[in-house]
Amino acid sequence: MIVIARGTIKETSVEETHLGGRAEVRLAELDSPEQVREATRDAEAVIVTTNPLTAAHIAALGDGVRVIGRAGTGLDAIDLEAARARGIIVYHTPDYATSEVATHTVALILAVHRRLLDADQQARTDFAGWRVLTPIPPLDELTVGVVGGGRIGRAVVARLRPFVRDIVLFDPYIDAAPDGVERVDSLDALLRRANILTLHMPLTPETRSMVGARELGLLPEGSIVVNVSRGGLVDEADLRAALESGRLAGAALDVLATEPPRADDPVLGAPRLLLSPHLAWYSSASERRVRTQVLDGVIACLAGEAPRTGRIAIDPRGVEAR
Repeated sequence: MIVIARGTIKETSVEETHLGGRAEVRLAELDSPEQVREATRDAEAVIVTTNPLTAAHIAALGDGVRVIGRAGTGLDAIDLEAARARGIIVYHTPDYATSEVATHTVALILAVHRRLLDADQQARTDFAGWRVLTPIPPLDELTVGVVGGGRIGRAVVARLRPFVRDIVLFDPYIDAAPDGVERVDSLDALLRRANILTLHMPLTPETRSMVGARELGLLPEGSIVVNVSRGGLVDEADLRAALESGRLAGAALDVLATEPPRADDPVLGAPRLLLSPHLAWYSSASERRVRTQVLDGVIACLAGEAPRTGRIAIDPRGVEAR
């Protein structure tokens, strides 16, 4: 039995068709440890998206649970050490929506740079007064700073290269940059040059709030900040202050520190801020892809095999994904 957290999907028709009887799936509430305990008594695996699996949740998993599948990229909501201590495999799917996230990133950059939201309102209320939207600098005279040189960061670079003058990259975990991209050795060095800053890093203790008031202050006046990775990478109060002061020309966020945000969340009132509801991953193809990929990976792990796609993050057996 594979238990899927309710909210990850609304119904299981895709899963049942794809499995073809290889395993049973069941939707269940997994919000509290008590719900986890009840739902996983007869389970061998659980699948979640952004549902928190804290140490308490993992301690409450049924004795038969051997695999946690994350239908998505980040693992910050799962207590990996608690899973390791219980001997549970943790599998995730970091490559299921690379194209979608990169495309969404570029769409946000172009929309903020060209002030499309403001332009829409202007066209509806005072068409002839469009000069209130100026100045807008030429995109091909700007430098983009990409933080994170993994799959998505590199896909963003490929899409942006025809649009901009220069691209600089910072990632402490890689040694080389794509052709035509300059790699810098520190975040500060990147920030001082980035007219457009786009973030593509996982959320870890080291990266949490990696962009705050000090870092925003290093950006050139009139820069743009875009984050489609994890909300915790950016200090949202500091971002709002930088937007309110006029130091930043604009920002776009697909992810927030608290999702969904409270109605009174201060970030919602920030000026020149474009928001999308954690949508960068989505296309009709990627949604089906992640649902089937995580199932195949979980079943492979249960069978003692190496998954053909995705990646194993924690594995007591020592088997690694191909």
